[in-house]
Amino acid sequence: MARGNARMSIFLDEKDYRQFIYVLGDVVEQCEIECWNYCVMPNHYHATLKPTHPNLSEAIRRINSTYAQWWNKRHERVGHVFQGRFKDQIVESTEYLLTLSRYVVMNPVRAHLVAHPKEWRWSSYCATVGQIPSPSFIAVNSTLRLFGDDGNIASRFAQFVCAEANDEPIVERIRSNERILGSAAFKAGVKAARGARREPASQM
Repeated sequence: MARGNARMSIFLDEKDYRQFIYVLGDVVEQCEIECWNYCVMPNHYHATLKPTHPNLSEAIRRINSTYAQWWNKRHERVGHVFQGRFKDQIVESTEYLLTLSRYVVMNPVRAHLVAHPKEWRWSSYCATVGQIPSPSFIAVNSTLRLFGDDGNIASRFAQFVCAEANDEPIVERIRSNERILGSAAFKAGVKAARGARREPASQM
């Protein structure tokens, strides 16, 4: 997630939204990153991304800097467009990832911009449920596989997103500054893997 500087609006009209989504798609395809979903809001954006190479930070830097330069030029502005470094979290592929798949596309509903996620044009929701053709950079099947492997998975995803949910504890963790979201065992595994990568090779 990345937010406009001082929470200012950085997507002011349709052209802004379209340009950002174009940049997002272009960079994630070049960097071979799976984009499971996204939602672009007036002053921030969310995306669920699965890198295939250790290049996530570089990819987000390219997305934000490319859009910021374009936006400043178009709107005759100078200075920062985004507020500091982006926020990233490593998410366990259990109920945490399921909740995140709902949280991202329900942003405009929670913000009272629309009554239903299908009404917000600037997210991946309609592509995921099959209401519009999916852009090539969205890994729709990766999201839908969370809901099974038969012909009704898009419908189950739609029902899950809009159902009343008792997931506030996980939502609060998504909103927090936690870097790893998941069970204690998952967090310990991630930390152990990071520690192993930092250890110097042994000498004989």
